[in-house]
Amino acid sequence: MALEDSLRLQGYEVVSAASGEEALELLRWQRFDLLLTDQAMPGLSGIELAETTARIHPDVPIVLLTGHTDVELAKASLQRGASDFVTKPVNIRELPIVIERNLTRRRLEVARLKEREAQVLFEAIKALASAVDAKDPYTARHSMRVTRLSMIVADAIRLSGDEKYVLELSAWMHDVGKIGVPDSILTKPSRLTPEEFEVMKAHAPKGGEIVGQIEELSQVADVIRHHHERLDGQGYPDGLRGEAIPLLSRIILIADSFEAMTSDRSYRRSTGRGHAFAELKKHSGDQFDPELVAAFISRIEALPDA
Repeated sequence: MALEDSLRLQGYEVVSAASGEEALELLRWQRFDLLLTDQAMPGLSGIELAETTARIHPDVPIVLLTGHTDVELAKASLQRGASDFVTKPVNIRELPIVIERNLTRRRLEVARLKEREAQVLFEAIKALASAVDAKDPYTARHSMRVTRLSMIVADAIRLSGDEKYVLELSAWMHDVGKIGVPDSILTKPSRLTPEEFEVMKAHAPKGGEIVGQIEELSQVADVIRHHHERLDGQGYPDGLRGEAIPLLSRIILIADSFEAMTSDRSYRRSTGRGHAFAELKKHSGDQFDPELVAAFISRIEALPDA
C-alpha cells in the first residue's frame, strides 16, 4: 500500500490490518500510539472502529480517512471517538503533520494535567475515591495503600516523572467506578454470585467513563479501565492481552491484588504477605506481568511494614 510505504519511509513504525475486525484484534494484543483508519472498509466501518477503539483505549488518537462527500459524516465521527479526520485523496506530505499534531496533543495532556486547575480536580476526585473506600469499612484507605504500593514499583522499574504522575492519579482513582456499585454487593460478607460479580466488574469501565469526561484525564481513564485485564486475555472489561494492557494498569493490578490479599475483608481475614507473594508468583505470566511481579516482591520484601 502506497500510504503505508510512505509512512514507513518517513520513520513511522506501521502495522496494517485488512479490516476493522482485524484491527480490533490487534488492538487487544498490542499498544499503539495512534490509529489511522479509512471510513469505508469491509465489515466494521471506520466510524464503528473509532467508536470501539475510543472506548477500549481512551488515550489513543484516532485519525479517520474519508471521501470529500463524507465530510459531514467525518465531523460526526469526532463525537463518536475520532480525534481528527483527513479527506481523500490523501496528501502524503501533509499526513505526517496531522499525525504529529495528534501525537503532540496526547503528549501535552500530562503537562496540562499538572496545571493548577487540573490539580484541584485531582483533589476533588481523590476525595471521591476516599468516599468509595469509606462505603466499606474493610476497604477504608485502600486506594491510598494501592497508590503507595504502585509507586514503589514505579521506583523499582525507574518510570519517568510523567509516568509516575499518571500512575499516582490512576492508582488513587482506580476504584472510583465502585461509586455505582450497590452497598449490598460491596459489603457482602460472602462470595459474590455470578450475577453480582458481573455488577462488580462494571466498576472498571465505569471508572474510566467518569474520569474520561475530563479531556486531560484520558490517559488516566485508559489505565483505570484496564486495571483488571490479565496477560492471558481472560480479564475484563475488554479481554486485552500482554502488552496491549497499559503498563500502568499492569502495575496497579499487582498492587491492588497484593493489598486485597494482605488486608481483612468482609468475607475473609488477611492471607498474609507470604501467601500473597506465592499467589503473585503462581499467576505470573497468566494474570500478572512476571517482570513487574519480580520487581514488586524484591522491593516489598525489604519493607517490613508494606
